[in-house]
Amino acid sequence: MSIRILQLVLLLFSAAPVLAQEPIVNCTDSVFCIPGVVGLPRSKGIVIKREIVRDYSIKSESNDGNSSAEVRRNRRWEFKLRAPIILKDGFKIAAGVKYFVEEFNFDSPENLDYPFYKNLENRSLKSIRGEIFMVKPTRTNKYYLLRLSGGLNGDYQSESFAKNDFFKFSISPLIGWKKNDYVSYAFGIAFSYGFGKRSIYPLIAYNKSFNNQWGIESILPAEIKLRYSTLNQKNYFYAKTELHGSNYSIRLDEDKNDLVFLDKSEVRFLLTWEREIHDWLWFGIEGGLRSNISFDLSNDASINSKVIVDNQLNSALVYNFSIFVVPPRKLLR
Repeated sequence: MSIRILQLVLLLFSAAPVLAQEPIVNCTDSVFCIPGVVGLPRSKGIVIKREIVRDYSIKSESNDGNSSAEVRRNRRWEFKLRAPIILKDGFKIAAGVKYFVEEFNFDSPENLDYPFYKNLENRSLKSIRGEIFMVKPTRTNKYYLLRLSGGLNGDYQSESFAKNDFFKFSISPLIGWKKNDYVSYAFGIAFSYGFGKRSIYPLIAYNKSFNNQWGIESILPAEIKLRYSTLNQKNYFYAKTELHGSNYSIRLDEDKNDLVFLDKSEVRFLLTWEREIHDWLWFGIEGGLRSNISFDLSNDASINSKVIVDNQLNSALVYNFSIFVVPPRKLLR
């Protein structure tokens, strides 16, 4: 009995309707259209990740002067949780929470005299966000997707500012079509901080499985990856390119009560291996190259904001290790 209860708990915290791994069926007028395709892995419900970006240099220019330094280690802890709220054939909702904290360690931090560098060394960049995922399948080959996300980014524990000064919100609606069990695609728009600043841009999602082992998963411009799995589906390998972006409200100077905004965006080229430990428990190892797009301080979060500190970062090696929970196979049969 206790094992069965544990399995039900795992399913509750692992199932996610946006990526639901239900039995794949053709979209006809007698069944609801399922967006997934053959070969996709089971959804991740609980994820704990540790990431490290290795040494890189930073050069900064501003009206108050220029400076440069060496970042010896850029570390990040991340926790994600997703669980279903409504699971009906014609409508599904999942909710999630995501928290991460990012730390920067400079070479010879005692010699730092540039305010921006001292701020990064002494304060972590933090984010806590809630997410809602909705799927509306139809009895044709069409389906609708919606993702809502909102939360606090930056030094939101500061007592000098209201919490709404740190609030960031994003929304992504899409409309999709499933051609067959091996191909689905969708189009939409995103209002988010994917490029570091608050902006609106188009989304194109395309999933294609060549067979049960090989496939392509993409949602452009955020991610595109080539997938390969072993026949027993206990190992998954990916070659992928990702766009990472976020915007943080931070205080640059201890003596001033003015907030500035860090526009952070980068592109990553990664190789990933995910391996089953025990049915519902998996681990992942990932490594590759991170190339900076933007790491600038601005006077606000909009696309037309004025840059206060212009930063240039070298490319750097990045790697991470994660452990995550998926639904047990017997509960999906």
